[in-house]
Amino acid sequence: MISAYLSLAKPRILGLILVSSLASALVAGEGTVTAEAGLFLVLSGGLASAGAAYLNNYFDRDIDTLMVRTKGRPLPLGRVRPRIVLITGLVLIAAAIPAALRLNYAVATFILGGAFVYSVVYTLWLKRRTSLNIVIGGLSGSCAVLAGWFAMTSAISAVPFLIALIVFMWTPGHFWSLALAHRDSYRRAGVPMLPAIAGTKKTIACIVASTGLLVASSLLPGYAGGFGMTYAVAAIVLGVMALTLALVLLFRPTRRLAWLNFKFSGVYLLGLLVAMVVGVVTL
Repeated sequence: MISAYLSLAKPRILGLILVSSLASALVAGEGTVTAEAGLFLVLSGGLASAGAAYLNNYFDRDIDTLMVRTKGRPLPLGRVRPRIVLITGLVLIAAAIPAALRLNYAVATFILGGAFVYSVVYTLWLKRRTSLNIVIGGLSGSCAVLAGWFAMTSAISAVPFLIALIVFMWTPGHFWSLALAHRDSYRRAGVPMLPAIAGTKKTIACIVASTGLLVASSLLPGYAGGFGMTYAVAAIVLGVMALTLALVLLFRPTRRLAWLNFKFSGVYLLGLLVAMVVGVVTL
């Protein structure tokens, strides 16, 4: 039963959210994060992310039963009660508020904004209405970056917004690759993800285009933030690899390659964030 409740928090997404916010905080702090900022950033971000994931599971419980990838989740299997999931999600998000306010209003705004975008704007409003759902839903990840920055400083700079732009540009290609690998399930569930609506060729073309824009945006923080050669080399190498995988998928449109592109995109983002922090520390 404990494992069921833990899985409802979507630990992988939660982990990525926390890594993004902490990386941004480290960049803002020039390689260091105060104990207070680190503690309350992780606490508020973790609670809000878990709460939003609970609400996502609650709102999607009907379509999750129709999809191979999600029918093994706790709600479709009947391992947990929907009402408990809903209440827990709301309590977790509410608990994030005082933790975020221990830092400042900006952090609280972005933490709650990210939870709202994911659970309400994306899940409840856009997911079943438009194939652009994940494009707008990507703002939730960007909010985590901004929360991390303002947890350490009140200074207004282009740097956090450029990092947030990278996360925003990364999101569509990442999830379109996942949706492409599971396009039949999305069609069966009636969810208008891009592959289910536009087909394989157009989806891959969009993945290639979004990857190109992502790689271009990844080069901008180096100019604005002075991350040094470490970040510049990492951004170029990782960018070449991402573009190569996307182009291979274009010419060989298989589910296996779509899944590989999905998995590598996670490595790509993590690599960029680590390179930023290393670049700041070694300057």
